[in-house]
Amino acid sequence: MRWRGLAEVLMRAALRADSMRGEAAPPGQLHAAFPWPVAFFAAVCLLLVAVVYLCASLARAIAPAAGADPSAPFEHGPLARAAAAEHSVSDITGVEVPLEVASDAALADAILGALARHPERASVAVVNLDDGRWAAYDADRVQYAASTFKLAVLYEVERRVSAGELTYDDRVLLDEEAVGEDLGTLERVPVAEDGTVSVGEALDAMVTLSDNATAVALLRHVGPSAVDETLRAIGLTTMSVNTKELPATAADLALLMRAIVTGEGVGDAQREHMRDLLLGQTIRSGIPAALVAESRTGLAVGNKTGTWPDITNDVAFVESDAGTYVIAVTAEGDWNWALVSDVSRAVYDTMTAR
Repeated sequence: MRWRGLAEVLMRAALRADSMRGEAAPPGQLHAAFPWPVAFFAAVCLLLVAVVYLCASLARAIAPAAGADPSAPFEHGPLARAAAAEHSVSDITGVEVPLEVASDAALADAILGALARHPERASVAVVNLDDGRWAAYDADRVQYAASTFKLAVLYEVERRVSAGELTYDDRVLLDEEAVGEDLGTLERVPVAEDGTVSVGEALDAMVTLSDNATAVALLRHVGPSAVDETLRAIGLTTMSVNTKELPATAADLALLMRAIVTGEGVGDAQREHMRDLLLGQTIRSGIPAALVAESRTGLAVGNKTGTWPDITNDVAFVESDAGTYVIAVTAEGDWNWALVSDVSRAVYDTMTAR
């Protein structure tokens, strides 16, 4: 400790002073050679130094460094690498655009400004698929995926259809376990007398109604391990459907939505099918709710939500005049749509600013 070093300096100074008088005092007799007023003053100084040092150490540990970039841990993450890759996005824009890696300061500031209005913790990841602008806040924080896991199931099923391993007309069984997951939406699903639904019907219910029974049936049909393997293949590092914890991050959800929107690994028909399903989502209280006025004049917003006690997630694509971008928000709080909508509005305004 620094204050101990200061004490040793004072002691040696006292001993040198005594030796100059020919009276070398042993350390145990320092009080005899060092007058008590001086010793008292030195002790007070040492105490003040110790207190100041302790406060400074605590302040450094608690407060972030000045000018700290909230997206810094994200700079070398999977979404940043995806944004940096020089690949074609001609399937969206018709023009090949090399995407750049730099995080967009204006987007980052807009996200921080929106989050500052809410006390709950949240994570955000945004990337423009046309020009590569991106920003993130705490995007690698692990959160329960809730119903956003259905995006992973959707992507895997569509990949299988594209590969010719499944068709939309194939039947899947809604067994007792799947039906047991129903939260009131199964009555709107066209279940046949034999307890089956077509793959196409199951996908529609799973995405647009966020139906649990069809999601469980499809997940079991394609296999959780296979879904996780596909997620790793497209760059997701944390999200998993092979565990009850259903972990996910905003970065992973944005990457997954990016793969869906660009049609990575699937045919054009499957990409359009996924897009249509997400546009038909009936739970629109988060990201789309902030853009209702724009949607009335042609703005396309497709999303998938996921809620649970104290968890509100939403991930979407937005086809704006400034290009198509994906946005993922995971927030604490029950049905915390106000936070999600505020972030959505701030991101849109910044993306489309001229």
